[in-house]
Amino acid sequence: MTEKEWLDIGYDKNIIDVQAYEEITFHDVYKQWFLMKLKRIKEQSCDRIEVTFNKYYANDPIIEKYISKISTTNIIDFLTSCVIKHGVINYKEFGRIMQIINNVLVYAKDLQIGGAQLYDWEKIKRYVPLDSLESSAYKEFCVPLSAIHKVFDSVVNKKIYYEKQSACLCLCMNFYLGLRIGELASLTFNDFDFDAGVVRIYKTECKFYNRTEDGSRLGAMVYNVVEDTKTIYSVREIPIVPEVKAFYKKIAEHHKLCKYNSPYLAYDGKDTILVRSLDRTLRRLCRLCEVDYFNSHKIRKTFASTLHDNGVPTRVISDLMGHSLLSTTENCYILSRSENYVNVYNYMQDGLKYVS
Repeated sequence: MTEKEWLDIGYDKNIIDVQAYEEITFHDVYKQWFLMKLKRIKEQSCDRIEVTFNKYYANDPIIEKYISKISTTNIIDFLTSCVIKHGVINYKEFGRIMQIINNVLVYAKDLQIGGAQLYDWEKIKRYVPLDSLESSAYKEFCVPLSAIHKVFDSVVNKKIYYEKQSACLCLCMNFYLGLRIGELASLTFNDFDFDAGVVRIYKTECKFYNRTEDGSRLGAMVYNVVEDTKTIYSVREIPIVPEVKAFYKKIAEHHKLCKYNSPYLAYDGKDTILVRSLDRTLRRLCRLCEVDYFNSHKIRKTFASTLHDNGVPTRVISDLMGHSLLSTTENCYILSRSENYVNVYNYMQDGLKYVS
């Protein structure tokens, strides 16, 4: 008896249920899921999802497979091909790839679309060569104190990059605030409450695409300051230490001298995208000061690490950083200082004396 004959008997005797769903491809379900995401998460997060989909999914046969026909083996083969064929990718990038296929298939199952199955995702990950993912090949250190002092002297006393003096002063001030680059770019004079002694962080400059009703991009990328933050935990108040007050005063004096009419501290006379301006300014400033390049995120990590070195509790540091998880602060933002290795060497030389 053929397979078809067995199935016909099963249908006739109601042993096998007649298919109660319409077949639909992974790509079509992805479009539905993406539209749902547009209404639930930030625009820039949707942009990242779209970029990941276009890079890893758009030309892969899996998107044309019916949801009901996608097997565990299909998923393992797809994820493995992403790891092997697309060059070296890191764990964060792999997480974005995994997020799409996982969320789309779970979405289809929850809404009973296209006969979607349940999958054992832990089993799937066991058969993907995760050891091929790129891990950090170097130990990350704080910005050296010698570099910080040199940059401060060059900006404050020598005005080494005067056409971007406001941005340079903001970058120096950020060693005492620990802000994300978008938060620093959106910082205005009114955000400083000297009576209360705090800087209020509740907005950021972000980039995203406006979109049509069907989720298509509308026009060029937009950069806007929005009264929103990365997470709800990022709305916070940071105490104003004397150094912040001093930098604030210098920035205000520079704005007055140059007759700037902008509420933004990082403004330097031109209507530029402030996040980009700060990034480019920092790169040039490091060259002018003849110090190894460090990015704005390294300033943020140096802020956290300096507080940690001076005995500030990690819970307090995490709140100042605007982190939702304490583990993020502990695992990713507390760095060693390269200068300390000289002390470690001396300690070992004095301490490891097995013979007199």
